[in-house]
Amino acid sequence: MSASAITATDLRTFAGQFATGVAVVTTRSPEGELAGVTINAVTSLSLTPPLFLICLDHKSNTLGAVLSSGKFALHFLAKGQTEVSRVFASKSADKFAEVDHAPGENGSPILGGVLAAAECSLAEMCPGGDHAIIIGQVEKVHIHGGEPLLYHRGAYAALDERVAA
Repeated sequence: MSASAITATDLRTFAGQFATGVAVVTTRSPEGELAGVTINAVTSLSLTPPLFLICLDHKSNTLGAVLSSGKFALHFLAKGQTEVSRVFASKSADKFAEVDHAPGENGSPILGGVLAAAECSLAEMCPGGDHAIIIGQVEKVHIHGGEPLLYHRGAYAALDERVAA
């Protein structure tokens, strides 16, 4: 297939073959409004300085809040947090109403029960088609451990065995 023949469905099917972790990005706008969204477009970018890269849809309310606050928290969800993922993937008006959270040092909500969370400041934003590529400088990490929530072929999954690297 040529690039012009690739449809959104083709790309989703292709991308779905790659198992990813499930992450949630949260922030607090300068007006105090909490925002958050489920993502799987996330990767470590640099150790020195400590940078992570996330991608947010231009239509996402969370993108506007991240850009205006200049801060966000990145969370890696644990195996039992499918409902947390669904809440933050929804268009619900108050995603934080039934989700355990507390303010982090940078003001962004830190979710409870996650494998790990990082508090980040906005370092750079780059265009990326229908998404914005956000580079965040990691300022603080919260490591709790556990088993990850995964996403593969359009469904949640979990590790069933470990293979030595």
